[in-house]
Amino acid sequence: MTKRLIDVDDEKLDAVRSLLGTRTLKATLDGAFDEVLALDRRRRALLVERGIDIEELKDPDARRAAWG
Repeated sequence: MTKRLIDVDDEKLDAVRSLLGTRTLKATLDGAFDEVLALDRRRRALLVERGIDIEELKDPDARRAAWG
């Protein structure tokens, strides 16, 4: 784990904190990271389910076609 000094938009932090039901900055960031990673897993699963080659999506045109 690495300590980092970052600027944080307080309004966004409060909004995300409210959505996740977290109290601390660390818990909010961990929860937000978990949500983004889960979203990526769901997107990949949907693509595989549709028979789309994930590697093919590196091409922007193929990516647009995949999401129709």
